[in-house]
Amino acid sequence: MAYFEDMSPCTYFGNWSDRLVSIGWLVPEKEFETGDVSKDFFDALFSMLKKPWQPFVTAGHEPCRFCRFTHGTAMLRYLDGEVSIGTNNLFVPDGERAFVAPSSIIHYIDSHRYQPPAEFQAAVLRESSSSSIDLFKKMKSLGITQQQA
Repeated sequence: MAYFEDMSPCTYFGNWSDRLVSIGWLVPEKEFETGDVSKDFFDALFSMLKKPWQPFVTAGHEPCRFCRFTHGTAMLRYLDGEVSIGTNNLFVPDGERAFVAPSSIIHYIDSHRYQPPAEFQAAVLRESSSSSIDLFKKMKSLGITQQQA
């Protein structure tokens, strides 16, 4: 997986790097913030990751480079659902920008005590109840739309 410092431009997706802010693109070689997050935030993030809106889908699974022997899990089961880990990306609108995080962020929080920036946590809490259509409209207003394969 690519590494981007939290709150830096996310150039992974090329076209929209001036509007995308990186969150949770972690690698073992770089330090990251650790600490507690609220259950409300974790639940909201999990809910959004169950069916994340993203402009295109990538193939394959990115294993956890922090989990030395097991390389993490491909699926996180929690409450009434499951989230695919290391396969999707989450786009969360926030005014004139959007945060983008790999789906492995939920594993990093749960297993490695990663603490995302407060601005990202607030955006997730705010947008987690938005419908897919509303999220799409917000992303479209930023010029971020689905790409044709």
